[in-house]
Amino acid sequence: MNGNRRTFLQQTLMTGGLIGLLESTASKPGLAQQLMAAAAQTTGAGGLGPPIGQHDSKNFWDSFGVAAEAPHTEPSGVHGRGLLRKSAPDNGASDLSRQIDFFHYFVDPKTKESSLRFATSIEPNELMEHNGDVSAAVNVNGFRMAGDDRQTFDKLQSAQLRIDVLQSKGFMQYLDPMAWMSLAAMFPDKTGKLPPLQNLSFDPATTGQKMQQIVLPGGGAQMAVNVSMAHKDSMFLSVIKTLTSEVNKFSPVLGLPAISLTALKGFCSLYGAMEQRTTFLLNSMPLRAFATQASREEAQTQQGVNLVAGDYILVPHTYTEQLTPFLDKLEMRQGYLVPKGSPKNSSIYDLATSLNPDITYLSTTIGLKAMTPTAPVSIPVFQPSQDDAPSKSPAKSPSSAPSGSPAKSGAGKKPSA
Repeated sequence: MNGNRRTFLQQTLMTGGLIGLLESTASKPGLAQQLMAAAAQTTGAGGLGPPIGQHDSKNFWDSFGVAAEAPHTEPSGVHGRGLLRKSAPDNGASDLSRQIDFFHYFVDPKTKESSLRFATSIEPNELMEHNGDVSAAVNVNGFRMAGDDRQTFDKLQSAQLRIDVLQSKGFMQYLDPMAWMSLAAMFPDKTGKLPPLQNLSFDPATTGQKMQQIVLPGGGAQMAVNVSMAHKDSMFLSVIKTLTSEVNKFSPVLGLPAISLTALKGFCSLYGAMEQRTTFLLNSMPLRAFATQASREEAQTQQGVNLVAGDYILVPHTYTEQLTPFLDKLEMRQGYLVPKGSPKNSSIYDLATSLNPDITYLSTTIGLKAMTPTAPVSIPVFQPSQDDAPSKSPAKSPSSAPSGSPAKSGAGKKPSA
């Protein structure tokens, strides 16, 4: 094993207290050391051979960590479609054709007619009128693969779903921005086939209770969703399989709730070093998002996407052209797209499986709720105790207060912060 690589990985684990974080959130002890060993062996003599996959996972997740800490200066070649206006040449770390286009499932409040629309068409005046913080939640309602992607899954025999939500600024100006990460894995049963659609929902809160209420100071955030497939014989998957034995569904693997961006960057480096290469189905860097009119106005940028509470369809760009003619011809039922007017007694999952167009997508619900302002945080002010106060003569009147204490009119009360 390369000594420099071992040292790098040890330093990465120490960054942001990752060892403690990983051990406290994992379902089994020793996760941190397992990850480090697996990452080192992927390129060492003890590895399982050259890593296999279409995309350079290490480069991607290193770039992801850099973008998380500097949201206004994303690295070139790894932009997310639908949120940024320009694309850069693919550098092998990501796949431009797999970058996500966001579609919002819009229901007209007057006519009750429904249709899909590009999330980039959500106007600022549709956003929440709120000048404070926002509580957010993300749930995965379903995941559908197109025929070609199902064939790839049948060969690789797994998929990994990772959701990241990052604060765009610190909470109440006292804390640095924090991040939430949820990781799930999907393995087939003994038949080796993709699990049925009814099993492909996922609640990130199952990897950590704090994922149920993500605080977005000022209503702004960064978010990313990635679905990838590592090779079935990779060291990466050998570690994942020690963390979950569930098959035929998305099962929770790891959650990192409310960690620092420094810790997230360290975990990204470790994750990429362990995975090395992968094949992305859906791919995105941290993408700027705005839940309130105030956050959008404050950002002073045309980049990013406006978010309203509701249902979204995340589509790899390679399938967007196929979906676009059907935006007003599909409706959502239990998290899946089906043809409008389909019989109510028909199986939703049969309708979704046989959908035309044949596309890959992830269905999500984004919950947004204005947070009620709280009372100002009191800053503790040191007050000397009786023992520390200057001694007073016993002949003094009882009404005389020791030095540094409130005057008589405020006796018994501490000064407000």
